[in-house]
Amino acid sequence: MRLGRMWQRVRSLSERPHNLLAISDLHLGCDLRPGNKLDKPRPTDGPLASFLQHQAAHREGGKPWRLILNGDIVDFVAITLVPKDPAPFEISREERALGLAPTEPKCVWKLRRTAERHPGVFDALAHFVHRGNAVHIIRGNHDSEWRWPAVQEELRRILAERSGCPRRKIDRLVEFHDWFYLEPGFFYAEHGHAHDHYSVQADFFSAHNDDTEIALPLSSKVLRYFVNRYAEQVELADDVDAWGLKEYLDWVLKAGNPLRVAADYFVMVFRVIYPMVRQSLRISRAFARAADKALAPAMDRDAHVRQLLERFQGTDRQAQQLAEIASRPAEQSLFDSMQLFYLDRMLLAVVCLVVAWCLAHAIDGPWAKIGALTCIGIIFAALNAALGKQRRTDAHPMLQAAARRVAQIFDVKYIVMGHSHRMVEEPVGNSTRYFNLGSWTGRSNDGFPHVVVTGGSAELRRWKGLSVINSTPDPISPAIVPVPA
Repeated sequence: MRLGRMWQRVRSLSERPHNLLAISDLHLGCDLRPGNKLDKPRPTDGPLASFLQHQAAHREGGKPWRLILNGDIVDFVAITLVPKDPAPFEISREERALGLAPTEPKCVWKLRRTAERHPGVFDALAHFVHRGNAVHIIRGNHDSEWRWPAVQEELRRILAERSGCPRRKIDRLVEFHDWFYLEPGFFYAEHGHAHDHYSVQADFFSAHNDDTEIALPLSSKVLRYFVNRYAEQVELADDVDAWGLKEYLDWVLKAGNPLRVAADYFVMVFRVIYPMVRQSLRISRAFARAADKALAPAMDRDAHVRQLLERFQGTDRQAQQLAEIASRPAEQSLFDSMQLFYLDRMLLAVVCLVVAWCLAHAIDGPWAKIGALTCIGIIFAALNAALGKQRRTDAHPMLQAAARRVAQIFDVKYIVMGHSHRMVEEPVGNSTRYFNLGSWTGRSNDGFPHVVVTGGSAELRRWKGLSVINSTPDPISPAIVPVPA
């Protein structure tokens, strides 16, 4: 069996008609906000355009490139700019305050504005395709809007218009992937948010055959209803998912009036949590769960994953295993959602204070009161520490664990992810290496990360204009740049 897999790998390397490039987390359009001055290109536009132009002009071994845009390429969630009247669609009062809702025509409009904001990048991408190189786009949690045919069609139209390429050539060279890209026995790429319970959507496994509004994951709701309001005053760091209470308090103090920030925060929390609480309190929910379990054999949860794997000659068993390692959306657990907002520990503090107050009035004698209050304090400290250990918001270890599982499922040589904004290169099995592509969102004196796969081997490199640095980064010290995962 092992010899068969080795032969499959050797054969795939010898027959590959292309080389691979992979970049992730560009977050194009993230500064499209009312009041922002957009007369100058974003600092990363120049390096990104020069990267695409250089690769288009320099092939390895005469083979065309296949560029993997590994998620969060366009930041649809961060775009809060709205069209002026008369608008091509109806805009609600809430949308004028928070940005357009994630519907198909409104996301087409966002994509057009993004192309106008980054003309050099889209021109370079169009030229890259015009030279016969392919582009494969994988959805991330900030650009799940690629699910819609109209949004995909708009990107192809933009590239054809800017390149002067025949449309049939663009259609052939530009492809979209709902979850992952796979070259059996050799290479696997996905954005990674499928393994982050705060970033995966509730309808992640659906085939998306309708035009209803996208159900945003919990992290995107926080951005839309709260963080985007303060994006002009203070920036979020790339390692925001690893922040503790101290870092959040520092951010609040920098964001402006703490009382206003706190008020907006709790309004957002109520808006996100209340529907979950209301649903959890319904007595009928227990009966619905029982019915779901009874009907489970008749429901095929893995059908869409099998359909995705059919493009890469995957098996039904692999589809089932891949679906099993994806995270359950946090919205399906009231406790997980409360932990994100520290509501579990706030509730614990309130309960302990109430109990301490009651004991202080019920017990006679100073030493008895001191003993009782000390016990309450010890219990609070122990429970608070236990709850802190259960709070999992750092995507980095989640992606490492997922890469190890993916290596077992597909037995590939290389696994590439993004999402965490931390450059990583490390082994995740006997013969598999895991790369995380970091991000292209800030001013990086060290260069911008990308993976190059040529001749059957992969390297994690940094792009600095026309110079490229081979790099094996320290995953513990991510760079501080403006856009969160």
